[in-house]
Amino acid sequence: MENKEPSSVYHIPILVEEISNLLAWEKSERIIDLTVGGGGHLLALLSQFPRPTEIWANDQDLEAIAESKKKLQAFEPIHWVHGNFRDIRKLTSEKFDRVLIDLGVSSHQLDDASRGFSFQKEGPLDMRMDQTRGMPASEWLMQCDITEFANIVYEYGEERSSRVFARRWAEARGALKGRDLTTAAFVQALGFNFNSKNPQGRHPLTRVFQALRIHLNQEWQALDEVLNLLPDLLSDKGRLSILTFHSLEDRKVKWALRGKLKPINKKVIQAGETESRANPRSRSAKLRVYEKMQTEELE
Repeated sequence: MENKEPSSVYHIPILVEEISNLLAWEKSERIIDLTVGGGGHLLALLSQFPRPTEIWANDQDLEAIAESKKKLQAFEPIHWVHGNFRDIRKLTSEKFDRVLIDLGVSSHQLDDASRGFSFQKEGPLDMRMDQTRGMPASEWLMQCDITEFANIVYEYGEERSSRVFARRWAEARGALKGRDLTTAAFVQALGFNFNSKNPQGRHPLTRVFQALRIHLNQEWQALDEVLNLLPDLLSDKGRLSILTFHSLEDRKVKWALRGKLKPINKKVIQAGETESRANPRSRSAKLRVYEKMQTEELE
């Protein structure tokens, strides 16, 4: 049997070459990956450039940390942190020369049916990035206010049929009480199956699942908080790489950091045709890289 490397099983990192080129260093005292995931981006950087004095790796998913530890064992010691990146200043007051953030859901999280992120795989409807805390989607959906459901799907998913889906869920969930709510049961309650497609070729519940995930994990609240922290987290001339996968996320990054950090790339960097074909999930990725400069250098 073929023995695959963890990176081919767990997650395919996106825009690795572009990030490596823009975060290259000759000497780096400290580097931190705030969303280490499968460790692909950090591995690429540490393999190419001089070893930093300190390496920090943070993630809210314990499975991701376990995978990264295997992949990055040659670069130990590493400060491993399990938690949300919004809390990093509770753990350290240090400044970093390189900071990485990847706001995407990993391939492993999407493909693992037990995580509940996919509308095309049967399993527990969980959706938590950190399964050690918070309420799984199945519990929240059985008790949520229907108007709140509609508002969340509209705001976080930009789904125009949010009220239609809310009405369908209100009508269906009574019959599901006392049963384990799985991904299949939820998809069927909203009138679809795993193979459903809309006229654009996408699953009709793509935006619904996205919106519920963002809400349950407080993704945008956490993003707002970490964006406020980033200018202080970077050392002078330090660089930040941030990958977004949603237009509203990208807007948040652009406006929150405007006038605080200097953009290295004036336009967002996106995957080329070759990478997009090889990894379809890279198509929605947008990369922005910033440098901490003196105030008069920002314009």
